[in-house]
Amino acid sequence: MGYLRQIDVENFKSWRGKQVIGPFMRFNCIIGPNGSGKSNVMDALSFALGERAATLRVKHLRDLLHGAHIGRPVSDTARVALRYRDDKEQETIFCRTIRGDSSEYHINGAHVNLSKYMVELERIGIVTKAQNCLVFQVSCCKNINNSLKDPKERTKMFELISQSKEYAAEYEQKKEALLKAKEDTQFHFNNKKSATVEKKHVTQEKMEVRWHDPSVPYLYPLEGGT
Repeated sequence: MGYLRQIDVENFKSWRGKQVIGPFMRFNCIIGPNGSGKSNVMDALSFALGERAATLRVKHLRDLLHGAHIGRPVSDTARVALRYRDDKEQETIFCRTIRGDSSEYHINGAHVNLSKYMVELERIGIVTKAQNCLVFQVSCCKNINNSLKDPKERTKMFELISQSKEYAAEYEQKKEALLKAKEDTQFHFNNKKSATVEKKHVTQEKMEVRWHDPSVPYLYPLEGGT
């Protein structure tokens, strides 16, 4: 499993100019007093992962520009880039840029549309719609109070988060194969059990014949008989 190595921000919310957040390890903890920017780190991550403006606590994307909250944005553009490293330490850069009230998306410097951007995020296990990467307290409570009450919706959500739907067809095939194997095993077991019972009956009959007619040569029980 890969990990987030670094966040590059430029004129985004509380960060003026180009700033670097990180480097990160595979496990990190961000602490600080109120107003120190912890939530802005989450907003930067959410923004780069394609979240809508409403999720980022603003009405418009332009409100994310540094200085916009006081009516004096320092620029008409802002940028957040996530540097992701896979198990082989190969780096992929996911970047989202604000231009006015629209966004541009880049992967390793190449311009892509939002659909392609989301597909590439899903390849590394990040499903923005399911919010399986970032879980805010408000979203968590909302999910519990709404969708999690319905077992079917809860199942759908977990399938989406875990990406288990990709293995649904394979699961059904293996499940069917398992059921068939169990049926075959039971069939052969029943046949063996019937054969054992029949062998005992034959052996018993032979013993009874000799008991009633001593002139009949001694018949040894079949192997495994009694």
